[in-house]
Amino acid sequence: MKMPLALLALAALGAAAAVGASREEAREGRFSTPEQQRCRWELRSAAGASELRLSCRAAGGGAARSCAYRGEPRLCPAYGTRSHQYWRQILSRLRRRLHPCAPGAPLSARLCGPGRAPPEAQLRLLPDSGPATPAPAPQPTEDPAETYCAERWHSLCSFFVGFWEG
Repeated sequence: MKMPLALLALAALGAAAAVGASREEAREGRFSTPEQQRCRWELRSAAGASELRLSCRAAGGGAARSCAYRGEPRLCPAYGTRSHQYWRQILSRLRRRLHPCAPGAPLSARLCGPGRAPPEAQLRLLPDSGPATPAPAPQPTEDPAETYCAERWHSLCSFFVGFWEG
């Protein structure tokens, strides 16, 4: 009788550990900023460094802005045992920023604040790599006077257009 109860207890502990492990493995999610930007985040780790990628879009639509933060949180002594709390604090800091992809101070969790970890443990905004596609060549601009005025009025139209444009 004791053997089945022991197996049942071990199974329950294993299931609880699996649930806890899946919660720790959360590597992506969403949040909103005070400016009502809707952001998606994704965490990638490789070779000791962690990269947090963001993609934010204004509530009314518009173009999405993407950025990435990189650092080495494993250098922080508290990260090893409380990594879940570390990432919660980092995301909390990002939620409070009006524009998470705007340049600013590096991100650090309270667990790994100044004096508790080396500066490399902070997440720093990576420089923008620029647009993936080249910008289109500028089109030659036509003189509005030639476009909208009859030929005999070009000089007078050009005067007023020049006056209006400053």
